[in-house]
Amino acid sequence: MKFSSVSEEKPGLLAPPAQPLTKMFQGAWLCWASLLLLVRVTQPCPVGCDCFDRKIFCSDEQLAAIPLDIPSHVTDIVFVETSFTTVGTRAFSGSPNLTKVVFLNTRVHHLEPDAFGGLPRLEDLEVTGSPFSNLSANIFSNLSSLGKLTLDFNRLAALPEDLFHHMDTLESLQLQGNQLQTLPGRLFQSLRYLRTLNLAQNLLTQLPKGMFQSLSSLQILKLSDNMFARLPEGVLSNLGSLQELFLDSNAITELSPHLFSHLLSLEKLWLQHNAISLLPVSAFSSLRNLTFLNLKDNALRTLPAGLFTHNPGLLHLSLSYNQLETVPEGSFANLRKLASLTLSHNAITHLPENVFRNLEQLVKLSLDSNNLTVLHPTLFHNLSKLQLLDLSRNQLTMLPGGIFDTNYDLFNLALLGNPWQCDCRLSYLTSWLRLYNDRIFNTHTFCAGPAYLKGQLVPNLKQEQLVCPGNPGQLGLDDREPAGSWDLAVEGRAAHRQCIYGNPEGTVLLACEEAQCRWLNIQLSSREGSDVTAMAYNSSQEWELRSTCGSVRVTVSIEAQAAGP
Repeated sequence: MKFSSVSEEKPGLLAPPAQPLTKMFQGAWLCWASLLLLVRVTQPCPVGCDCFDRKIFCSDEQLAAIPLDIPSHVTDIVFVETSFTTVGTRAFSGSPNLTKVVFLNTRVHHLEPDAFGGLPRLEDLEVTGSPFSNLSANIFSNLSSLGKLTLDFNRLAALPEDLFHHMDTLESLQLQGNQLQTLPGRLFQSLRYLRTLNLAQNLLTQLPKGMFQSLSSLQILKLSDNMFARLPEGVLSNLGSLQELFLDSNAITELSPHLFSHLLSLEKLWLQHNAISLLPVSAFSSLRNLTFLNLKDNALRTLPAGLFTHNPGLLHLSLSYNQLETVPEGSFANLRKLASLTLSHNAITHLPENVFRNLEQLVKLSLDSNNLTVLHPTLFHNLSKLQLLDLSRNQLTMLPGGIFDTNYDLFNLALLGNPWQCDCRLSYLTSWLRLYNDRIFNTHTFCAGPAYLKGQLVPNLKQEQLVCPGNPGQLGLDDREPAGSWDLAVEGRAAHRQCIYGNPEGTVLLACEEAQCRWLNIQLSSREGSDVTAMAYNSSQEWELRSTCGSVRVTVSIEAQAAGP
């Protein structure tokens, strides 16, 4: 069994699989397990360990020391939750063929000088989750083939300056989850071929200016979850090969104008969960290969004009959880390849008509949890590839006609949490939802008004229910009457052509033309989600209804009839 990554779960070779297997696979499993048992019987194996071909797994808590009888042909050895506390000098010198040594959650707290000496072929060394807090400078001497060193989630508080001076072949150095507060300025001086450096989840507050001077081959740098308030402008200057930079979850309040100016190969930049309130217009101007930028959860109130002008390859941009009240019209003008834009959880009250005009490749747009009250009819018109649009949790009461007319691929439309006024101004949205109901989902949203439609599902509304009292030309009303006998008296000024009169609660609507009134709608009882009742059966009531045409007084008497045989 190949144990290829230290992030894999604790091996349990002979334990029953977690998921049910077919009979054929069960047979293969049993056959393979039997062969492994045979291997264990026919070849010597240290006490407290399991040996499989060239790999050994030691997970016995009673194991008191590094075994002395490790077979010479073994290449990988893994210790998991063992109890010995010390790795002595040249502890593995009898196993010169080892290429991988791993300690996971052991009690090791002391590594003696040259602890891993005598291992000329060692390529991967990991000590993770152990309680040691310091290392001497000569612990890792003579590791001429080491390509990956992992010292994650220990208790390291400091590192000697020459700790890595003889590791010329090192390509990956993992120091995540320790207690490092400072680093010696020449710590990484010898690591010319290092490609990945992980310093995340430490207590670092600053970096010496020449810290990364020798790391011209570095491609991934992780500084997440530290305590940086700012980075000196030249600290990243020599990282011309860097492709991914993680600065998220710090306390950064500002970025120097030219902090990233030498990162010509950078493709992905994480800046989320900081306290950045202002971005210099030149912040990203050198990052012409940038494809991913995350500025989520900062304190941005505005975006400088031209901020993304020099990032034409950007594919994913997140500005969510900031304090933006609007977005300047040309902010995204040069982002013609942008596929995902997140502006959710801001304070945006309005968006310029052409703010998204050049985003021809945009697939996902998130505008949820803002303060939008109205959208321009052509706001999304150039977004012909848009598939997901989130407008939920805003202050939208209506959508203008034609707003989705060019969004041919839109299939996921989130509208929940808006105070939709389900009258004639919402007729375009309901018509559009009905037209594409076979391919649109995530439209579960309700009417906030008028009172007689409160709580109704917007996609289920019929056109004749969408009435605007006092708005000429809007006569799509329901002509069905409840069972009973009606007496109707109408007094008032002469009705103009096509007027709809209503009371403030919206529970009584009267449609009139020039010569006569043709239609009356009265809410007889409370609908689900509404606490307003206009009139009960077996009663008489009078209202004064108003519209832009004038006012009328309406008296209605209703007498319920007994059901027939």
